[in-house]
Amino acid sequence: MNKLTAHWGFTRMPFGKDLAPSMLHRHSAHAQAVAPITWCIGERALGVITGEVGAGKTVAVRASLAQLDHPRHKVIYLANPAVGVAGIHHAIVTALGGVPRPHKSTLIPQATDLLATENNERGRVPILIIEEAHLLDHE
Repeated sequence: MNKLTAHWGFTRMPFGKDLAPSMLHRHSAHAQAVAPITWCIGERALGVITGEVGAGKTVAVRASLAQLDHPRHKVIYLANPAVGVAGIHHAIVTALGGVPRPHKSTLIPQATDLLATENNERGRVPILIIEEAHLLDHE
């Protein structure tokens, strides 16, 4: 790697998942992926992004999130929805600074209340990103 970066004069590897969205190539397909995500965030709508592995779904989400006014938004990112309903609500409560209650019957209303508080009292729009949503079960 050092030889490669030295040969081309790179100060860091130009490829990888840690690239800032501003470092991405802006082509029309990328813009077409970012636009509906940005619209969903602005409209507080539910959105689903589908595509082949490696098509750039996560990159498009990251680019959309990078455009946000961060003090006005709270991003909650869930990498693995296979944790189930309780796990998703647990992640929401934790991300919003709460201590998750132990039973689903109290955890779900707790998450709902914290989401409402985040929006209504703190003035921040919560955004829930669920990667690998095809792993969600019916519940």
